[in-house]
Amino acid sequence: MSVEIKFIGEQEPFSYTDGEGTEYRYRVQDSGALSIFEKAAGKTMARDALPIAVYGPAAWFSVTGTSLGASDRGPGRVAGF
Repeated sequence: MSVEIKFIGEQEPFSYTDGEGTEYRYRVQDSGALSIFEKAAGKTMARDALPIAVYGPAAWFSVTGTSLGASDRGPGRVAGF
């Protein structure tokens, strides 16, 4: 799945996509910054995964695609196991 970002002042959206099964997710931070994450198809991401790109709130106008959700992160760790 791809993520498309419409930047302020740009006519065409920028797209994170590839044809090799990589999926992309986005998260809008409390500050308004937009973080883009890369995820292998059918896998989960580490809870401490770092974004591959971060755009400040003044850079982007809108985003479409799949937002980062709890199911992307996999199960949490349980103390004692």
